[in-house]
Amino acid sequence: MVIKMTLIKIPQKRFEERREKLMKVLKELNLKHFIVINPTSIYYLTGFSMIATERPFFLVLKDGSINFFVPELEKQHVLEEVPNTEQVRSYFEYPDIIHPMDHFSKFIKELKISGKLGAEGGGARGMWGYQGPTFKNALKIPVPIHSDIITNLRIIKDSDEVTCIRESARWGNLAHQLLQQYTAVGENEIDVSFRASHEASLKMRETLGPDYFPVGYGARPCGAGYRGQIGSYSAIPHATTRNTIFQKGDTLVTGASGNVAGYLSELERTMFMGEPNDKQKGYYAIMMKAQQAAFDTLGPDVPLFKVDEATRAVFKEAGVMNLVQHHTGHAIGLEGHERPFLDVGMNDIMKPGMVFTVEPGIYDRSIGGFRHSDTVIITEDGIDIITEDYPRDLESLIIDR
Repeated sequence: MVIKMTLIKIPQKRFEERREKLMKVLKELNLKHFIVINPTSIYYLTGFSMIATERPFFLVLKDGSINFFVPELEKQHVLEEVPNTEQVRSYFEYPDIIHPMDHFSKFIKELKISGKLGAEGGGARGMWGYQGPTFKNALKIPVPIHSDIITNLRIIKDSDEVTCIRESARWGNLAHQLLQQYTAVGENEIDVSFRASHEASLKMRETLGPDYFPVGYGARPCGAGYRGQIGSYSAIPHATTRNTIFQKGDTLVTGASGNVAGYLSELERTMFMGEPNDKQKGYYAIMMKAQQAAFDTLGPDVPLFKVDEATRAVFKEAGVMNLVQHHTGHAIGLEGHERPFLDVGMNDIMKPGMVFTVEPGIYDRSIGGFRHSDTVIITEDGIDIITEDYPRDLESLIIDR
């Protein structure tokens, strides 16, 4: 597998551009300042990745300048990782004698904010047992909530983001190759998944060089696995690992991805332990037809609901709509699932730079699940299926050992 040198870190100028875009949107809303509370949003705007806990952690954009309110254990981290920060105010602990939100109220006053202040949410995120007042109650001023602003900015990916997602797909491909190679009757799903993910991650690190690292708490370079979707449990779309031993006749549903600057792709395949029976082949053919219908419908200026309608039409014609448990797909980028969705309830229009997973599936508890997932970039004149290098045909996905 030959990998060309590629982007492994988002350039600082991109974060500056994102903050500028956000400030333009805020101006249209008559807001001058903004409190960001979502760790993914903070990374998107500054490049700072953190371990989110019960301790309140905020990015405060004052007229576009970067200001952080953090627990003491993150202060040095922020200063080193975001050197263009204007101010960093820290507090010792949560809940402590003085609640962090009381410290935050003083910090906002010290910033001498004039003009309207908005926020991504009503207060600190309710994680790991956190309790505390809202921004409105703590600051004693109205703080309008605009939870979708940054999410909306993330919908259309810039060229650097697309490059990272493409690179993610390349390494997900390698991890999946190894997963298929090591899967055999009598093997354990955990052992196979770990071996494939570990070897692929080592190769990824070796190839991308010493400056590469996966972004995010507990993140690994790349990986592939089954997550319990083996045999009849492959009919549970969000199954969890069950320490399963592969057996002849099993239907398998996989998953693979890579982490490049925090960006993800998605590659999933339906595979079989030995020659599938007629029922398995029949379901597989229907799933393939539905995914192709989605590919044929995807493209710029097309409403999202059209894609889900196309796959449902295939399922209805085949008489298996009762075996469908989810929509056709979702956007992907910094998070495994992002808005918008390939769903009959979405009227959004596809635009170049949007990135989706395309994964219509059918699930029969008596025999298994049937789902491929491919990552698709919407381009100016169509689509680019960046996971298509991995075989989708049935014969290539039969494991006979």
